[in-house]
Amino acid sequence: MPVTPYNGTFGREELQHLLRRTMFGATNADLAHFNGQSLAQVVDALLNTTVPTSAPLKNYWALNNGVRDPNAMDPAVAFGQTWVNTPNTVAAVDANVGRMYSYISWTVGQMIHQDRTIHEKMRLFWYNHLAIQVSVVFNGLLWWDFDRILRTQGLGKFRQLMYDISVTPCMLEYLNGDQNVASAPDENYGRELMELYTLGESSGYTEADVQAAARVLTGWDFREDIGGTPIMPETTFTPANHTTADKQFSAFFNNTTIQGQSGANAGQIELNALLDMICAKEECSLFICRQLYRFFVHGEISAQAETELIVPLAEVFRANLGAADQMETVMRALLTSAHFFSADNRACMMMSPADLIIGMVRKLKYTFPSEATKLEARYRMFLDIYYICVNCDQNLFDPPNVAGWPAYHQSPAFDSIWVDSASYAARNFAVQGLIGQGFNTGTDHYEVASRNVSIDPDYIAIVGEFSNPSSPGNVVDGCADLLYAIPISQEVKDTLKTQRLLLGQASDIYWTEPYELYVSDPSTSDPTAQMVPNLINFLLLDMAKAAETQQF
Repeated sequence: MPVTPYNGTFGREELQHLLRRTMFGATNADLAHFNGQSLAQVVDALLNTTVPTSAPLKNYWALNNGVRDPNAMDPAVAFGQTWVNTPNTVAAVDANVGRMYSYISWTVGQMIHQDRTIHEKMRLFWYNHLAIQVSVVFNGLLWWDFDRILRTQGLGKFRQLMYDISVTPCMLEYLNGDQNVASAPDENYGRELMELYTLGESSGYTEADVQAAARVLTGWDFREDIGGTPIMPETTFTPANHTTADKQFSAFFNNTTIQGQSGANAGQIELNALLDMICAKEECSLFICRQLYRFFVHGEISAQAETELIVPLAEVFRANLGAADQMETVMRALLTSAHFFSADNRACMMMSPADLIIGMVRKLKYTFPSEATKLEARYRMFLDIYYICVNCDQNLFDPPNVAGWPAYHQSPAFDSIWVDSASYAARNFAVQGLIGQGFNTGTDHYEVASRNVSIDPDYIAIVGEFSNPSSPGNVVDGCADLLYAIPISQEVKDTLKTQRLLLGQASDIYWTEPYELYVSDPSTSDPTAQMVPNLINFLLLDMAKAAETQQF
């Protein structure tokens, strides 16, 4: 049974729904870019992703006799240059401290300045699905390698993604793959491979299958030096540490036997056989499609959703097992389906902190300092945004455990987990701060140009993207469209207009004249015109307090 395609109207409302779920926020510029295009055209553009050509740069230093000195930390890398191609030398001041925070800042910057594609959202999906905790693996080069795999394979062949993830040093360290040897098989990764990554808990595999998978995976390791000389991290396989006996699997896997191998290629041959066996199971396709559904559509999967979308989508997954663009094909079917655009699936989810905070930053049209002239200031602000997400209960690099964030898998609450009495207050405070306070870097920086750099939302540019912003009603409409996925009443809009833009007056002229005067001359001395940016600020602050700001 094929996935039923969406054949209804594809207007602004449908475009907003699509962009909110596939990007972090849907700005007016995003909507204008895709205006007039068909659903197929927009989805094709969203899936036409590219891997970023930039890399995280050295923005860190340590004190040297009380003086800020970049050479006192990670001296092999010059300030402002990337560290991703330089082996890590562990010294008195561990370079990984700087490298990790550099990587975190860079990643947040990629999310903010994303292309108009699904790339950044897809990366977060896979990171949640294949979660690694930075509190366990604190190594910039290992994370960079892990990041490359998620980005390059995110819309490719699932089986290849799982092979690369299985042997990447970051995962080998995280789930003890580097400790899994023939004399003492470690079941950690073999268990999560089946339970969390491919088949799902209680799908039918047995404890004996986990043990057999662990034996298949023996012998893999990685190294970061040779004879004491630092090198770039590289995966290794040691035949002497591999279990060469046959591995017998249960009836769930049709009593498959993976023949034991020896020699330099034994690990590769057996891992390929293990993944072929797992990916051939219908349960694998169903499990991955349910994970996609919970991330992009809705947490709760009803019987109707299972029938209408999950089952046929899993058929698409299986039909494209060998295709280089397997996941792209699956995502195209999902995003163009009738089920995705059903009324029940619009504005039905609570935003994750990443969606809320990164999306709000993008909507507020912040202009961040230049990497070329104020690298520290730029990375400091991105790091501030990361900490805002942390304070709202989503550490973007340290989910609670190997299962990822509970909001994407924990029944029956799912996305409502993001919001409780404590987190809602933190989320509201964060949004108010983004709208009303902006960012300031402070003084503790090596670069003089990066000290005390401040940026604020561009309020005039925000409303300037609305239709005829000289009309106060249009400004309120535009802000509601920008902030809310759920419509608000005309009565509420009229109250906001009168109280916030007209200063209690009845006539629209009390907004129109000051606004037009300020836009024509921002340095005007007219006291009412000078208030225009603040009036927009106050309007946004007032509107952002509503619960509707938290849904998409």
